[in-house]
Amino acid sequence: MPFKALNREELRDILIRNWMTHDSLWYGEVASRFGMGEASPMNLRVCRSLGRIECKRLMRMVGASPPRDMVEYRELFEVGKQVLFPDFAEIRIEYPGSDSQVFNVLDCFAHRGMEKAGVLPDYECGIFERIEGWFGWCD
Repeated sequence: MPFKALNREELRDILIRNWMTHDSLWYGEVASRFGMGEASPMNLRVCRSLGRIECKRLMRMVGASPPRDMVEYRELFEVGKQVLFPDFAEIRIEYPGSDSQVFNVLDCFAHRGMEKAGVLPDYECGIFERIEGWFGWCD
């Protein structure tokens, strides 16, 4: 039986969904074993490390050097956000000045999941640590 071939967008979608599912299952296991007081800081450290690694990989893939200014950073970030932010999270990114970036998180699947699990008060979002990891590598 012939199968449908996946296009790039479908492949990207399933890879991101699988990655996010793995992330949530792993986080849940760590939280149930060690508690949220341990799981959240561990997640933040992992997210920062991931940011460093993925920025380095992205720069290598696109042939970029570490950004020297906000214009170059924004160009690199615009390419990277295709992987950084899944389509099922609604995030608006603004550049109000020559040296700043503002994130407006309008809807987040992780936030909804933590709220549903009843652990939202103890949860610390890792996405901003991940972006900090980008800054660490781009220095």
